[in-house]
Amino acid sequence: MSDATKDHTLHGGILYGIEGIEIELQGRLLPGRAKDWSISISGLPGPVIRETLGRLEAVFAKYGFAPPEGEVLINLAPPDVPKQGTSLDLPIALLALQCAGILPDLPAEYERRFLFIGELGLHGEIRPVRGVLPIAMVASSGQSLVVPVGNQKEACMVRATHGRENCDILVANTFDEVVNFIRGKTSLPNAAAQTVQYQPVIAKGTDFSVIKGQKEAKRAMEIAAAGGHNALLIGPPGEGKSLVARALPTILPRLSDSEKVDLTRIYSAKGLLTEDGSVVTRRPFREVHHTASKQSLVGGGTGVPEPGEISLANMGVLFLDELPEFSRATVEAVRQPVENGEITISRVGGSMTFPARFTLIAAMNPCPCGFYGLFTCAQCMAVASDASQGCPKCGSHQINPRCKCDARSVKAYQNKISGPLLDRIDIKVDVKPLSVEEKFGQEAAESSDAVRARVEAARDRQTARYGGTGISSNAAIPGGQVQKWCEFEPDAFEAYKQTISNGTFSTRATDRLAKLSRTIADLEGTPKIATRHLEEATELLTGSVLM
Repeated sequence: MSDATKDHTLHGGILYGIEGIEIELQGRLLPGRAKDWSISISGLPGPVIRETLGRLEAVFAKYGFAPPEGEVLINLAPPDVPKQGTSLDLPIALLALQCAGILPDLPAEYERRFLFIGELGLHGEIRPVRGVLPIAMVASSGQSLVVPVGNQKEACMVRATHGRENCDILVANTFDEVVNFIRGKTSLPNAAAQTVQYQPVIAKGTDFSVIKGQKEAKRAMEIAAAGGHNALLIGPPGEGKSLVARALPTILPRLSDSEKVDLTRIYSAKGLLTEDGSVVTRRPFREVHHTASKQSLVGGGTGVPEPGEISLANMGVLFLDELPEFSRATVEAVRQPVENGEITISRVGGSMTFPARFTLIAAMNPCPCGFYGLFTCAQCMAVASDASQGCPKCGSHQINPRCKCDARSVKAYQNKISGPLLDRIDIKVDVKPLSVEEKFGQEAAESSDAVRARVEAARDRQTARYGGTGISSNAAIPGGQVQKWCEFEPDAFEAYKQTISNGTFSTRATDRLAKLSRTIADLEGTPKIATRHLEEATELLTGSVLM
């Protein structure tokens, strides 16, 4: 059997959601007459892959590869997985040349040794593709990846963290370089033999030391970080709600090497790595505008599902500013991922589950005008948040409500947030206007590094407590196990029962109160929950200007 009539096999890879899948490309030349290249592809190729055939003809013409007498039939296995994207351009082109007898087959013992990845341009250049890291993660031990220039650093990440130390990362810039490599005329440079320099793709967030005042809000963020609790910041516009939220990632525990790879593969799949060698080294902070669609928030798409903002916020923070302005359907879609730490999306192209274990931080004004709960002195116009204490500047008790909204408007505005969503938020904190002394004070605030040290110590206690259980933090304790893990001192337990006896707490809120108390105790390093921990947790759970 001649080279032009036998079966041929190569291996490539595709991105499927955020996972890589190795694809076996099987080729054969069907007898017949053809003046031009005739290539058929089976195995659920997407429209982009079908467009590849036109580019291949231009590339073959550039290098003078004459068409064979017959039709090249290529099958992509596994056949039940939709194939999207341009990562199979390179192996399809090489396999077509093998079927035509222009290129030799790889030796039988090398059939699975190489995994080819790359998009072909009309001029024969091999262009980078998104999702190389997820594809590289499915490579077998000892398998060599042939990747475009611009993807080699990303591919090299799997060597140190996924047991692929013996995987070579061969780099090609043009199609003829790979053709000559298969012919045995040249070698391809091995990026794995070089020292790779990486740079963070996520900028460092706001340091706590630059935030003036807001002692209560910063304390709430520390507790949220220590236990993985969701929080709602409520206050007038311009007083630092967004600033406090943006500082939260800087006090979260540092990422492990394996966590960095897991996050980077999500960003690679979404095409968000700004350049080769970009790595997610910091916990993400995803700020979503209230005009965002439900699909952009949770993920989706028309074909194969793609991850949304909640998956990009995995292991980090999802920030929803102006919470009442979101559409009800959009914000309610967050409820299930908040509980489960993942999102399952079903589309025509398949059903996929993406990670979504994030800390939800939301912010809102208390009313349409934003000033509900604030009072203005009639004499000096100073702002106060407590009518009983009078003006903080002149001492006069002649202060008037600053908010001009009627009670019905305030209630309607706050009711835009559903009860079930509020029931999943552990911390509600009022962000009050800064005093003149706070605005112009020179006292240095505590740095994020100092706060993070306490947070990491609290997380270490949780890791030791929940080792082997699959519980990642206090907030993730399953409902039926709260009493097992949240142990109170006797007097604190009596106070806990008294607190929830009025019937205003749902069962979920009762559990959240215990979890929140457990986190405050962990920050203090106390084995059992004391009354002081319960009192602070109760204030965080219930104390706000919400009607």
